[in-house]
Amino acid sequence: MNGIVNKTGELAELYNKHALKVLDCLKEFDKALNIYLESGTTDEFKEFAHNVHRLETEADDLRREIVQLLIEKRFLVPNTRRDFMNLLKFTDKAADYAEGTLDFIILKSMDVTDEGKSKINKILELTIEQYNLLIEAIEYVFKDIHQAFTYVEKIADLESDIDVIETELINMLSERDDLSFALKVLYRDFLTRLTDISDIIEDAADEIELIVALRRV
Repeated sequence: MNGIVNKTGELAELYNKHALKVLDCLKEFDKALNIYLESGTTDEFKEFAHNVHRLETEADDLRREIVQLLIEKRFLVPNTRRDFMNLLKFTDKAADYAEGTLDFIILKSMDVTDEGKSKINKILELTIEQYNLLIEAIEYVFKDIHQAFTYVEKIADLESDIDVIETELINMLSERDDLSFALKVLYRDFLTRLTDISDIIEDAADEIELIVALRRV
């Protein structure tokens, strides 16, 4: 059997459904943040922010459904069940962090340079690319566990690329004489929240690596 589990079609379908819901949330987050950077908290921004909150709630509902399924039907042995719970938790947190980032900025006004906007957009682009790889990895966990492992390194590489851009943005921020210390702290906190999404995606990929390693034992 190539997959990690057998007779778990319902479970695999729910994991995939949850992962796609989080992706929808991240895409709406991307749109909301781009509007915010260009125009501030407009009605259009608020509409996309509302979509992020709605999709995060829907993802949370799916997460609870999966947890209940894992507990009630006992598809997996206890140790493996714990690892799948962790994978689910980290995947779900990507939506939580997107929602939290919007909540952080919604009452704040940030003056981001054009170069800064470009770099933030690149972070968003790489984060969604990274998450798409995670979706593929999760699908392979239920089909071909060893194939799933090939995505882990790609996800880690993208996270490293995002770290580089984050460092560049922090250096740019430190050189801005027009910003007070308090505003620099605010911008730095925003960047941390934004890149936390990439970090949690890598955490989910690390959990897949653990599942693969335990399977090989």
